[in-house]
Amino acid sequence: MPLPQLSVDPTGNAAISAQEPTEFVGKFVVGLYYPDDVKPTKLDIVIIKNNDKTKIKSLQKDVTVYPSTLTITAAQIKQLFGADSELGDSYTIGADITTKDGKVYPAFSTAANQNNNNIGSLAGATPTITFSTICVFNMTDYGAIGSTAPFTVVNDEWDGDDGLGIGAPATLPVTIVDATHFSIKWGPANDLHDIVLEVNPLNNSVKVAKQVIGDYGAAVYGANYGPASIASVNNNTANNVAPCDLTLSIQFEVTVAAGSFGDYNLTLKK
Repeated sequence: MPLPQLSVDPTGNAAISAQEPTEFVGKFVVGLYYPDDVKPTKLDIVIIKNNDKTKIKSLQKDVTVYPSTLTITAAQIKQLFGADSELGDSYTIGADITTKDGKVYPAFSTAANQNNNNIGSLAGATPTITFSTICVFNMTDYGAIGSTAPFTVVNDEWDGDDGLGIGAPATLPVTIVDATHFSIKWGPANDLHDIVLEVNPLNNSVKVAKQVIGDYGAAVYGANYGPASIASVNNNTANNVAPCDLTLSIQFEVTVAAGSFGDYNLTLKK
């Protein structure tokens, strides 16, 4: 049986912005996993919302050229499902297959006869794609590139050691470095460093490469710990931006030559 191969075209939107859902224009390519094998008579492109296989909508009938690039828009989604997209909504696209002998194999079904069943062993096979409604990251929502603005300190588990916690001011200057990088001043008051935070806009995760935040010597702790460094821990749930709320959060480990002080959270809000 011919197997559809769907992929997102990067010239369109990769996700639906919860901030501007009516601006969505997605593009995707409809091809065949085995392009040189027997072709189907046609593929009918269908779509479901939030994985509800009882409400299958037709997106494009009679696709017979492979590969073909198709478009899906916010207006089409509203027409098909009766409402604009909201945060958390997802739309999964597949293809009903009609073979040369006239048999139809559906992309989605509440029975166990989907055409994409049991293909996990086929490397790289993507018979369906999904467009999700997320808070899309846009750095300029946080501030103009090159500018510095005060962000509210929502949470600071590193306490007073960074000059932000107990007894500290309620804001922290954050610099908008470029489209994917923030910078903040960090460390003991007499030895502040510029710490760079990198955003991955594909999943809204934040990464802090290991960087020195200052010298925590005898003047700070009464013991000569020397230079301390921070690095984000491997946890995308804790290290992220939330563009709908304009927050920025990192979970980081503080280390010195003698060992680790443990993990801490810093959350800032524009």
